[in-house]
Amino acid sequence: MAKKIEIIGNSLTIFDTVLSKRVTDIPRHLVYYKLNKLVEEGIISIFVVGNLVNQINVPSSILLADAIDADDLPFTEEGFINFANVNLGSASTGTDSGNPQPVELAKNDLGYDAWGKPKVTIDNSLFHGMFTYNVPVTVWSEEINGLDNLTGTFVNSTSVNGKLNLTSGAGLNDTTYLRTLRNPRYEPNRGYIFSTSVFLPNPTALGIRRWGYFTAESGAFFELNPAGLYGVIRTTVDGVTSDNANIIDTTGLDLSKGHLYDIQMQWRGVGDYNFIINTKKALVVELLSTATELSMYNPANPIAFECENVTDEVVIQAGCVDITAEGGEDNGKTYGSMGISNINGQVPISGYNVPIIAAKSLKTVNGLINTRDTLALLVNAYSDQRSLVRVWVTRDLTAITENDQVWKDFGDGHLQYIEYDNPDVGTPMTFDTSKASIVFGSRIDQDQTYTTTALFEDRTSIYMHPSDMFIFTIHRETGTACNVGLTFEFAEEI
Repeated sequence: MAKKIEIIGNSLTIFDTVLSKRVTDIPRHLVYYKLNKLVEEGIISIFVVGNLVNQINVPSSILLADAIDADDLPFTEEGFINFANVNLGSASTGTDSGNPQPVELAKNDLGYDAWGKPKVTIDNSLFHGMFTYNVPVTVWSEEINGLDNLTGTFVNSTSVNGKLNLTSGAGLNDTTYLRTLRNPRYEPNRGYIFSTSVFLPNPTALGIRRWGYFTAESGAFFELNPAGLYGVIRTTVDGVTSDNANIIDTTGLDLSKGHLYDIQMQWRGVGDYNFIINTKKALVVELLSTATELSMYNPANPIAFECENVTDEVVIQAGCVDITAEGGEDNGKTYGSMGISNINGQVPISGYNVPIIAAKSLKTVNGLINTRDTLALLVNAYSDQRSLVRVWVTRDLTAITENDQVWKDFGDGHLQYIEYDNPDVGTPMTFDTSKASIVFGSRIDQDQTYTTTALFEDRTSIYMHPSDMFIFTIHRETGTACNVGLTFEFAEEI
């Protein structure tokens, strides 16, 4: 009853010659055996490192007398020891210890918890994008020569045969910057990885092309310029923005062809960065114990692509893109709410689509780009008459005219809001509905509170991004007088 033990590819395989089938196929670097069992009892006792709940089928023991090698020759004791030393991940160091020496599962001691158990990391995609039919304006924002394109139709960012096609523009110094509205947040003590596939038509054209996660102030990205391909880390310190750019050896790479590009960072403010092309490290930026400032002052950045015409019009094409937290849970949010805060919790209104609460996320805070997103949770709307509640969204901040009212800071001032006619003023804020879009509406029964949730069991989420404004309106179905109240609940990413 022979067991044929051999290495096929990168796996240890065991073939039962009686059953005529392979009974074990395990990555060989995970396998070890007990040397004392072999020497003292003539038994090959095989174990697998990290075999959770015995999910890997491994014979607990094989008689040496039943073991044959790849050439169908019986293993001797010395022959199996030599085979194991060359091919397996570990073995005992002597016959008296009886303890296997396992393969190290981690590259450093942080790969184990406080009790010495190996940690398991599961990737969690924070955001991904595809361009099969178009470049969705509800997901992406286009900026041309420093100005936001608010027309609702992108000019230089299109879908071509399923790929993103981003062009700089034909004019000298024309620049197009395409970024996600979302700003996927780094989670402390977790790895963070950006992944995409990119084509660079005419790679020697005189222009600059960037792709990664970045703003004008911070981030990490690949940059192709006339001098070559670089891995870049950007930060702003004391109001001065700088790029830490390191050239990447592209020998043998045709950049016009499609390649996989990944940026993996430790961060914690001072960690290392890996710039990876086609799953292989092309550049490692080692920062530990070298820096006097954070490598990037803000690690919550949008996914972005940028093209700049230095002499020639240049193009980036991309297949898909993703930001993933290595072991993260997409948490780190703080609860907040805005509502009518007067003593009655309601205000008198008349007319249609009266803005009860207007809330906006500022584009900049204290002179720096705001990248803090806000997750919508609930809206509670009340009326003493049969009414309609509606939720509107816009990036045109002129949709609200303050009149005698003023915006108030919420918390530390990343968000601002206005409560309709509270405090009582001569002319409350007004709302131009032609400059916003309805995203939700429902009826409120008389003397009832209607509650709508924006939580959809991880199927989708509604965010207020920087430069977004949410307007919550209520009106009596006849447009005549009524008393209403509303509360908007949210979770602000801190």
